[in-house]
Amino acid sequence: MKTNQLIHNQLRFYCDINLDLDQNIELPKNIVHQVFRVLKKRVGDHIYLFNGSNKEYKIELCEVTKSNITGYVDQYIDYNGELDTNIYLYQSLVEHTRMELIIQKCTELGVKNIYPVISNKCKIKSFSESKRERWNNIIKESSEQSFRSKIMKLDNIINFKDACINAIGLKIFCNEYETDFHLNKINTSYLKENNISDISIFVGPVSGYDQSEILHAQEKDMISVSLGKRVLRTETAAIASVSNIVNQIS
Repeated sequence: MKTNQLIHNQLRFYCDINLDLDQNIELPKNIVHQVFRVLKKRVGDHIYLFNGSNKEYKIELCEVTKSNITGYVDQYIDYNGELDTNIYLYQSLVEHTRMELIIQKCTELGVKNIYPVISNKCKIKSFSESKRERWNNIIKESSEQSFRSKIMKLDNIINFKDACINAIGLKIFCNEYETDFHLNKINTSYLKENNISDISIFVGPVSGYDQSEILHAQEKDMISVSLGKRVLRTETAAIASVSNIVNQIS
């Protein structure tokens, strides 16, 4: 079955394995728990799997126990749930619950990569492997829920100056001191006229960027933008800036 339309009320899970039509598969243990214990699916029921290949695979369940589930790839649907323009978020590290909110919502909005950045006013300079694992689980679950085709990448920590070098495409620098140029000016016409295919968005920590970082961003030809008259929390700034850009490119 090949169609560009996908029924969005289907149960779907990310599964990092190769999938082909008429293939017999064994579901990974993390999906077994959800399908058997939570959803209480049984033999003959269906779920959908995706693996980043822009296809949704319909799986008929053949054997269902609390420890093992096998299935059959009954059909697939061509589906691309990604944005046409790549968005990269360079988010200064913040307290973990705030970071989780940013990761969850920016996954739903379609960000391709999130780079945790250490800027001068960051109070948090690192995170544990267990925290990375938790955040990657949030990314996976948010991708499943929001019908993305691919899994957003959580990159390694990078310092601010290296982030400025690493960033590609249109570089947007969210600056609470900016008064002349609002993010709304980067609209659909602006993006089309400048043939923009990659957008990097920089959002500072709780206390904002310091003056040396603002000057450095100017030297790197970043576009300093305002998000309005009010001073936003860093998680609000991240979600608002990404939402604004997504609205222009969708």
